[in-house]
Amino acid sequence: MKIAASTADTKFTRAPVQDELALSADAAYVHYTPNETIEGVEFPYVPETAGKPLAADMSSTILSRPIDISRYGVIYAGAQKNVGPAGLTILIVREDLVGQAMPGTPAMFNYKTHVDADSMYNTPPTYAWYLAGLVFQWLKRLGGLEAMAAINERKARALYAAIDGSGLYANPVEPPCRSWMNIPFTLANPQLDAIFLAEAKKAGLVTLKGHRSVGGMRASIYNAMPEEGVQTLIAFMQEFERRHG
Repeated sequence: MKIAASTADTKFTRAPVQDELALSADAAYVHYTPNETIEGVEFPYVPETAGKPLAADMSSTILSRPIDISRYGVIYAGAQKNVGPAGLTILIVREDLVGQAMPGTPAMFNYKTHVDADSMYNTPPTYAWYLAGLVFQWLKRLGGLEAMAAINERKARALYAAIDGSGLYANPVEPPCRSWMNIPFTLANPQLDAIFLAEAKKAGLVTLKGHRSVGGMRASIYNAMPEEGVQTLIAFMQEFERRHG
């Protein structure tokens, strides 16, 4: 494995730009994750790979907006963010990449196994499939992925505006690379973190604690989070700043 680019020097506050990608001429494929959930960084572009198949972990991106799947060789995504319960995985594979498994690859890891069996090679997680079907119907009623994208963009824009416009909260990610789905923020006084979380819980706002490797707060506003929920969080943050800022 070769790391094509890293932004560790900026503490992962941005995604690498295209010119920073050092791709190997003999690479079999290029892999990236469009949305990084811990730091809250999102690629604002689809990498060009000089003809190499592009593989993407879209667990935090799929169904959040329209995606041009023709740009990819392989897309895989856990369902637990925007699709349904954990335990279901979506896989989209370009047809010419099917049937190229290495010798000795277990049947369950061979894409051709599932293609030939119409994804029914084994007993699937039927309840997870059923719930995913309900989500798909809901998205269609909503107006499809174009409508979902507009909602998600409004949610993210409103929360970032509240953070940027305050004197207590901060988000370190460069604006072009800010995630729509995972929005981390810190308080100017870290000693207020525990108080913020406790008061937020009393207000019905939970799971706001940031990842243990980063600290601070993190609001994950996937498709299931309505705009009203984001506005409730913003109102709480503003009231908290009024009392503790």
